[in-house]
Amino acid sequence: MAKNTFLIRTSVTLSNSGATFGQSELDLGSYTNLGSSKPEVLRIHSAHVYFQDASGFMPDMGANKAGTINWQLCTTSKSGLVVATDDAFLMGGIAGVRNGDSAVNPPTDGFTETFLPQELEGGQVVAVPSLFLGGAIGSEFTEDGIITVILECTTESMSKANAVSLAISQQ
Repeated sequence: MAKNTFLIRTSVTLSNSGATFGQSELDLGSYTNLGSSKPEVLRIHSAHVYFQDASGFMPDMGANKAGTINWQLCTTSKSGLVVATDDAFLMGGIAGVRNGDSAVNPPTDGFTETFLPQELEGGQVVAVPSLFLGGAIGSEFTEDGIITVILECTTESMSKANAVSLAISQQ
């Protein structure tokens, strides 16, 4: 019988002043435990990402501006954005957006590129005490942005297969 999944939510507020990197820590101590006689790991089945302002809407951009929204979820703390080949990188994305209007409005055009656990067979196994959500937006936005990630997860006993998967992933 399949285990019931649960949701873990985390967010980080990103300043619109000069593409400043922001990061927050997500404590996984309630979900992962490798130091006991029955070690447990977290399996992330899917992730859903939202970009909003403090009111829940898409942040406004300046008139006729274009910029990017960047985010990453890593197994170690970072001082800035990393490339997807970094061993600590679990998932992330980038969106190029544009407000082509002659007034301050939310962006209306864009593209996105993401790497998410639902794109993998079986999701991602995680055995670290914390995850770190980081990101950056540009000064083309007229207000700060909030990146929220909602993870659909289960916990499971640490198995030999999980240990091999983690070792190969170099987490």
